[in-house]
Amino acid sequence: MLGLYVHIPFCNTICTYCDFPKIIANDCKKEEYINHLIDELNSYKDKLKDVKTVYIGGGTPNSLDINLLKKLFLALKPYLDQSIENTIEINSELFNEDQAMLFSEFNINRVSIGVQTFNDRLIKIINRYHTKESVLMAINLLNKHNISNINIDMIYGLPTQTIEELQYDLDNLLNLNIKHISYYSLILEEKTVLEYQIRNKIIAEPDEDLTEEMAILVNETLNRSRFKHYEISNYALDNYESRHNLIYWNHEDYIGIGARACGFYNNIRYQNNFILKKYYEKYIDFEETISIKEAKNEYMMLGLRKIKGVNLKDYYLKFNSKIEEDFNLDKLLKYDLIEIVDGYLRIKKEKILLGNVVFEEFVG
Repeated sequence: MLGLYVHIPFCNTICTYCDFPKIIANDCKKEEYINHLIDELNSYKDKLKDVKTVYIGGGTPNSLDINLLKKLFLALKPYLDQSIENTIEINSELFNEDQAMLFSEFNINRVSIGVQTFNDRLIKIINRYHTKESVLMAINLLNKHNISNINIDMIYGLPTQTIEELQYDLDNLLNLNIKHISYYSLILEEKTVLEYQIRNKIIAEPDEDLTEEMAILVNETLNRSRFKHYEISNYALDNYESRHNLIYWNHEDYIGIGARACGFYNNIRYQNNFILKKYYEKYIDFEETISIKEAKNEYMMLGLRKIKGVNLKDYYLKFNSKIEEDFNLDKLLKYDLIEIVDGYLRIKKEKILLGNVVFEEFVG
C-alpha cells in the first residue's frame, strides 16, 4: 500500500486548541501555494504509480475557492481513481453544493467533517463557527451527490465541558447518516491559544478525573452502537475503516506533499518546510533513514493502536524476527495489559484506555 497525503495549510479562523500547520492568507497567496504544491506533486510522479489512497488534509482544504480547488483536483486527477479511497477534510460552514459537485466530479469519495462538538457554548470557546444545522446540511449535500462515506471528527474533554454536554454530543452524533467516527481526547498543545488561556487562568483546565470519565462514556456508548471500534480513537461501520489511516497504523509507505507535510518511503522519513518562503525554495526540510530498531518500535506502537493488534506472522515476515525476541513483554503481561488472540498481539479491550502505558514499553 502507498498513500498520498496533500496538505492545505489555510484556515479562515484558528481554533484555540489546534497546533496543526495552518495559515490565514488571501487568495493570491493561496494560489501561489497551490502552484508550488503542484510542482512538488509532479516531482514525485515516478513514485506515485501505485497510490492506493489519497488524503487532502489541513488546515481547511475547502477554504480554497472553487477555482483553486478545481486546479488542485486537476493536478491530482491521475491519482484520484474511483476504485480507491480519496478523502478531503472540510468545515461544514464553508461547504456548499458547488463543492459537493466538484468532489463528485473528481472522485472524492470520502469526506471528513471537523465538528468537535455540537454545543454552541463550547463551539465559541474553541473558536469554531459551524452549527449543528450546517453539519446536517453538509451531510445531506454529500449524500445527494452520492458521497456517503462520511467521517465526523469529535473531541471530548473540552474546557468546562460537562458529562451532560458530552452525552448531548453523542446523542446527536449517533443520529447522523455517516459511516465513520473519530473521537479524540483534547490534547493541550504548547503554543496554542488554549494553552495560553489555561496557563494564564483565563479559562479553567479540564479536570483529569472528569476527562477519564468522559473517555469511558465515549468508549462504552460507541461500542454499544452500530459502529465497530477498530482503532483507539476510531469507529466505523463494516468495511468503512479509513484505508489511508490504516497505512500509518500498518507502518506502510506514504508520500506527503505541501508545507510541513511528512512522508515515509523506503525506510526514509522526511518533513517539508513550513515557512512558505523556505518551502518554495526547497520542499524538504529534513530527512532521515530509520534504523531497524526504530522501525520495530514504530511498528509496534502504531500497530497496537488497532483494536485487532499486531499480526505476529506479519511482524516476522517484515523483520525476520519474533516480537517476543525483540521486546520484553513480561511487564505488560504481568499487569494483564496485553494478550495474544488468533495470531495477534493486542491490548486487552478492557484496558484500551491504558494504551499510553503500553506504548511506553516500545519507546527508545
